[in-house]
Amino acid sequence: MKTKSFIFWLAAIVAAAPFYSCEDYLEVGVPDSQLSSGNVFADAGTAQAALLDVYAKLRNTSLLPGDTGGIGLMLGNAADELTCYGNTNSPEEYFFENGVLPANPQVTTWWNNSYNVIYSANSVMEGLEESDGIAADTKDRLYGEALFLRTLVHFYLLNLYGDVPYVPTTDYRQNAAIGKMTPEMLYPILVADLQTAIGLLPDDYPSESRTRANKSTAIALLAKMYLYMGLYEQAQTQATLVIENPAYPWNDDLATVFLKDSPSTIWQLQPNYAGENTLEAVSYIFFSGPPPNRAMSGSLANAFEAGDLRFAQWVGSVTDGTDTWYYPYKYKAQDFTDSSQEYSIVTRLEELYLIRAEAFAMQGNLAAAAQDVNKIRVRAGLAEVFPADQQEMLTAIVQERRIELFCEHGQRWFDLKRLGLSDAVLGPQKPGWDATDVLLPLPETELQLNPNLLPQNPGY
Repeated sequence: MKTKSFIFWLAAIVAAAPFYSCEDYLEVGVPDSQLSSGNVFADAGTAQAALLDVYAKLRNTSLLPGDTGGIGLMLGNAADELTCYGNTNSPEEYFFENGVLPANPQVTTWWNNSYNVIYSANSVMEGLEESDGIAADTKDRLYGEALFLRTLVHFYLLNLYGDVPYVPTTDYRQNAAIGKMTPEMLYPILVADLQTAIGLLPDDYPSESRTRANKSTAIALLAKMYLYMGLYEQAQTQATLVIENPAYPWNDDLATVFLKDSPSTIWQLQPNYAGENTLEAVSYIFFSGPPPNRAMSGSLANAFEAGDLRFAQWVGSVTDGTDTWYYPYKYKAQDFTDSSQEYSIVTRLEELYLIRAEAFAMQGNLAAAAQDVNKIRVRAGLAEVFPADQQEMLTAIVQERRIELFCEHGQRWFDLKRLGLSDAVLGPQKPGWDATDVLLPLPETELQLNPNLLPQNPGY
């Protein structure tokens, strides 16, 4: 299997070559010497190229694209962030109508491409383990990045599908026998993996635009994971490590939060080509009504408080003189520019403040929770809040997360699901809503191929 793994990566590097631009993490090229299956990981340059292909897969084909291939847009439809105006019977409409079935192509694509990313990350780690031609600090960084990416994808799969397989190897004999793990089983494993990655990753970024994982990127994910697990003291501790890191100063300028050089960005994904900007801008912005594909839901547009500066900065509008439609306008550059202006942000400092606020609130420290929430509210031009009890504080945090993080990689969908709010919020708005819709169905084709994945998720 080892030789197959190397051959896989040789093909992957060649296939990924069109994605490499002259900017940041994509500028690494393959050395002039001819590659063979035995020397892909003998050289730091080719090993790094293999790792960069894992990032490219995540950005282009698995979970985090900014178009209909990504969870941000599709889960925005499934939740209460977007209204679908597109083609009848499209995968997007099925998400909007909460009518996703096991044969839905997007369900299958996310599953298959996510496990392809996991396989690729495993291949990088296994190649690095067997390499004796790469300096130890470089090997540690590359291994830590691959382990972070593998953990991130497992985390998303767990929250999309429920019980899922954990795949730590490229060995097909082991993988053929792997069954599903419950969240109670899988979360501790993912935490341990992330702690290992944190120990290997350095504080600095290998590129100027924060497009690859460093130690703080992994710590931020660990804070989020602890929050999802209900381990609030640990979530608070990890979030504080990032918040107090001087590398991430608070950005008071709402107009620059989503530019590629924003100081509050912790991790972002670089576009395919030099001068290209985000798929989010291409997907969300429209210029005439009715919207050709999708728009912000009335529910989300009406959730902004009067005077919220984020509405003016991050929401665009179109009117035909009678009706007005709104669209997410966090990313504004649709076209190519002389150099890329915006990258797709996965993690930013504001989310860590909201993670810590929720962790404080869950521990009964309402004053500290309010302080974190109010830092975000004051920047948005809103009055501070001082809730009288824990439930009021948590309600304020959920509202602030809804407004601050709207249409960012499924944050709203996952918040409603993990807090048990999906039925109360989506039931009255969505005629097709069922309580079992909080999990996607396991892909029909995968169930047919692998009996270890049975049973199907409830409701499907």
